[in-house]
Amino acid sequence: MKHLIMGTAGHVDHGKTALIKALTGIECDTHKEEKARGITIHLGFACLNMPDGGKIGIIDVPGHSDFIHTMVSGASGIDFVLLVIAADSGVMPQTREHLQIMEILGITRGIVALTKSDLIEDDLLEICEIDIRELLEKSMLKDAPLIRVSAKTGQGLEELKTAISKMYTTSPGRSSEGVFRMYVDRIFSKSGFGTIVTGTVIGGHLEKEGEVVLLSENPKKLRVRRIERHGEEVASVQAGDRASINLVGLERSDFARGMVISDRELKSTILADATLQIHADKCKLGLWSKVVFHTGTCEQQARIHLINSNKLACGEAAIVQIHFDNPVYLQHGDRFVIRNSSCDLTIGGGEIIDAAPLHHRRRPEKLVNELELVAKNKLHELVALELKKARTPLTTGEVARNLNVSGSKILKLIETKTVKGVLRFDTREGPALALQSWLDAIRTDIITAVGDYRKRNPLSAKGINLDELRSTLKLEKSGATDDVLLAVVNGLVEKSRLRENAKTWLAGDDNGAVDTRLARKVELIENFFSSCGRQAPLPNQLKELADREKIAEKELKAIVHHLVSSGRIVKAEDTYIHVRIVDECRKKLIERLSGNSEGIKVADFRDLINGNRKICLLLLAHFDAEGTTLRHGDFRILKPSAPAK
Repeated sequence: MKHLIMGTAGHVDHGKTALIKALTGIECDTHKEEKARGITIHLGFACLNMPDGGKIGIIDVPGHSDFIHTMVSGASGIDFVLLVIAADSGVMPQTREHLQIMEILGITRGIVALTKSDLIEDDLLEICEIDIRELLEKSMLKDAPLIRVSAKTGQGLEELKTAISKMYTTSPGRSSEGVFRMYVDRIFSKSGFGTIVTGTVIGGHLEKEGEVVLLSENPKKLRVRRIERHGEEVASVQAGDRASINLVGLERSDFARGMVISDRELKSTILADATLQIHADKCKLGLWSKVVFHTGTCEQQARIHLINSNKLACGEAAIVQIHFDNPVYLQHGDRFVIRNSSCDLTIGGGEIIDAAPLHHRRRPEKLVNELELVAKNKLHELVALELKKARTPLTTGEVARNLNVSGSKILKLIETKTVKGVLRFDTREGPALALQSWLDAIRTDIITAVGDYRKRNPLSAKGINLDELRSTLKLEKSGATDDVLLAVVNGLVEKSRLRENAKTWLAGDDNGAVDTRLARKVELIENFFSSCGRQAPLPNQLKELADREKIAEKELKAIVHHLVSSGRIVKAEDTYIHVRIVDECRKKLIERLSGNSEGIKVADFRDLINGNRKICLLLLAHFDAEGTTLRHGDFRILKPSAPAK
């Protein structure tokens, strides 16, 4: 069963609401002011039963020029239009403006109803029909059926219902996949139920007892208590439905016009890249222009920055960046309308191509080319652009969150189509994507990082490890990034450009051998620390040895660092002790303290190991730090969980 929405369009007092009542029996003008003035001010809603048991939701929009913003909010979610033109008035200003807005919003299907046909003669009706066909000649409704009707006499109503039924049958319907989003167009309270919101579902699906998020500066999670579609309780709603949703946790004070409810928290933006076409006659936009932006029920002051043009006139199109005064929630593919800042002229509209762009302060040719590709190839190029902005691999989930779309949509894209310049990797966090250009660059950076590490650490037989490599490449730590990085490194190993050694990497032609002369110097320095025994090494003695063996200060520091990192000497505050001495003293201390609850003092420890006071203090502090002993006043006792060493 399909889920479709039909929206009315047309000039004020052309009989839209009366025609809907005649078709459905439902009165759309329910507000007191509407009844008093005889015109539609707010959106009205009805439904029409189809032969297969399905229903078409109907949105009745206001025709008065003062309420164009309301008309836009209603038209944003429709599948086809019922353009209403009164036979006794013909084509009027809002007829043209509504038709223009429908085209801007990408609505390509519709029916034309010539209302009040009972009020004029047939020859005048024919003239009116000629005028209408001239209006529609270059529009999306040039081949639309034109039906004479009268809500008063019932003339043409059955023919109109047949045309609507045919439109329903031939329409493809909407997918229920993706992110659930609904712009709220009405909020009210009902005794025994609480707060209820209504709107047209523009994407995804929602089930009863599920959770939604009211998107705002402080997003609020709400529980769905009850869902209605066309006045009947249902278990779920999906894209193309008119929905009434009873929410638990929502106060009317939480709500402001233009808000969206979604099944997940979405990213807001104050920038959006878009395609824009100008429809208004004698209207020109310069490099920067102030406008009012409309999408769904959202209405925002904004500035338009032309990207691939310096000016824009009627009938022309360009790629633009939209700067919003306040955060909005958009998705790739959303349609929008712009009006002038005084809201008395519809300028044009277009489609969002990137809802999370970088700020384009300049307009280089490379940027223009990228955005033109995105505009043509849609989501394929947008995924690649997102990876360029990130400058790192991203999981399909991360791409989806950045674009405010569902993860399944991105997965389906990469599984069914090849995205040019993008490679897929299977990682512990799911499928991840990386640009081919990023992979080419990172291979070069890896080779450089391995070489630089070797130069900094000439004494080590091992190479750079994963943590050090990631840090050098300035990549964020994540399972997906590490798995992609390892895949690249393993590829370099297979091509013999790198060599693996104990989970580290060296250059392919590096056997890890240490220079003979350098190895001798390392041995001399290690033997010096070993020869100090249980006496703290004196810095001047180490310096004398280095000077005698012509070991420069920088080289000496590197040797000492290597001996510490390889576990051959231990750093204790500002002194270094050979690991053999540390191990021997630890063993004696553990033997002495085992079964001895009284502990040992520094003086006793000095006698035990036959060392000077300084080295005893340093060793005891080291044993405390490593968890072998605990200090209680002047005594050290064996820590219960002390490792056996």
